[in-house]
Amino acid sequence: MAYWRMQLHPTDPSRAMMHTVQSLASNLIGFGFNHDPGDLMRLSTPPFPPGVTAHDLAFATKMAVGDRVLVMVHHFPFALATVTGEYNYIRAADPGLHEWMRHFRRVQDVRYYADRITDAHKWAEIVMTGTVQPLTEPTSASYQLIAGWE
Repeated sequence: MAYWRMQLHPTDPSRAMMHTVQSLASNLIGFGFNHDPGDLMRLSTPPFPPGVTAHDLAFATKMAVGDRVLVMVHHFPFALATVTGEYNYIRAADPGLHEWMRHFRRVQDVRYYADRITDAHKWAEIVMTGTVQPLTEPTSASYQLIAGWE
């Protein structure tokens, strides 16, 4: 089991919470691109298409069923979810899956941070600027938050 962290919104910070709530209510985590590169499983080595990172590729190829994902909103932990599905790519957007989310995985066992730490003044602030990131450093704040939540 590996740990990850990610944000579930397109480049729309003013509606980040809305996109995150809709995604998790649908038991989905994922992302989209301004210029979609197609199925990430078809990419193998750099250079990647513009806007695609190695972490995006890892979402498709390295993330596994059973992994834990810390979902962030505006540099604050929002939820912890367990990956239950393989990487999926949809060529044509489905409004039911949120038009921007063409690269996704199913999740379950979603636990909300606000249910764990009920005083918002005590929430951990963890700066996150990317979309998805594997957590490999056990001393990082995100890694320790997940490990302490288990």
